Amino acid sequence: MSLRAPRLRSAALTALLFLAAGPAPAIAQRAPDGVRTGAETAARYPWYIDAIVPAAVTLVIGGLLIVVSPAGTRRRTDRALESPGVAFVYGLVSLIGVIGASVLLSITVIGLVLAIPLLLGYVIVLIVAGELGYLAVGRLAADAWPAALAVAVVVAALVGLVPILGSLVGFVIGMIGMGTVVIELVD
Repeated sequence: MSLRAPRLRSAALTALLFLAAGPAPAIAQRAPDGVRTGAETAARYPWYIDAIVPAAVTLVIGGLLIVVSPAGTRRRTDRALESPGVAFVYGLVSLIGVIGASVLLSITVIGLVLAIPLLLGYVIVLIVAGELGYLAVGRLAADAWPAALAVAVVVAALVGLVPILGSLVGFVIGMIGMGTVVIELVD
């Protein structure tokens, strides 16, 4: 893979390094027994679950995308790397459109029957399409699929560990992945 914008590659790798250093303060804010402190204490699970679950989802779904459709996955990740801003906007517009349509459909009882499956279907597509964004980030570091998948899994784990910034980064990555799918449907 030859990125046409070396600044994009260096910026993405800098962001990855920042995320890698980010969990240290978050872990330092935990109680000695490993349970979260503050407002998050209602969810009584260990802190490392926040990293394992997204990493496992990325490993399974990203791996399936690579195995089932390597050419389609490469095409979509190429599109995400070539124009991440456009892909993000398409993904965000699809999110706003689906939520808006669901609200409008929910006004009537008959529309509510359509709104719930619409939202559930969108969430499933968003989970799968979001992995395309993580694979695109992985392809910033390596063009080979095994290495790109490994980097995507590490990025997903780091995104899960970092409390607020990680959620924002995960949202942006997911919207870029969703945007690549929407762009392909529109074209």
